[in-house]
Amino acid sequence: MAFEKKHTRYAQLKSATPELDREAQEALVEVMTIAACVDGMLESDEAHALARQIGATPGFRDLSGEKIAAKIESIVVHIAEEGIESRLKSVGKALGSDPRTREEAFALATLFVLWDGEVGDEEQEFLEQLQRELHLSDDQAATITALVADAQ
Repeated sequence: MAFEKKHTRYAQLKSATPELDREAQEALVEVMTIAACVDGMLESDEAHALARQIGATPGFRDLSGEKIAAKIESIVVHIAEEGIESRLKSVGKALGSDPRTREEAFALATLFVLWDGEVGDEEQEFLEQLQRELHLSDDQAATITALVADAQ
């Protein structure tokens, strides 16, 4: 429940992201999945929040729970084969140049990284890599992180 409140609050504070093409939608789903799994743990509540957020992503709203699980598994396989750095480069390209879309991707990743209230080394490294791939300034990343962390 806190996740949904934080994301809703963040979305209210930022302007809406534009209509996304299928490739950008897939990239948002991948960013959320990586963020949720990067610490090597996917808590049950976190997994449910990930599935709900994927189901709320345009282009994925009609997916069943089984198809969402298959999508997550597919992403995990790609990460295992190619590595996070390579996948983040693909995500950056897929999201395009719209700053609102890139900020939304970073916000969604930050929401999942902050899930347990702690940011481990792997999670911090992931956020830094994502920030670079999305061409976000330190100020932009700090603002997004603060908005997400402070949203009640």
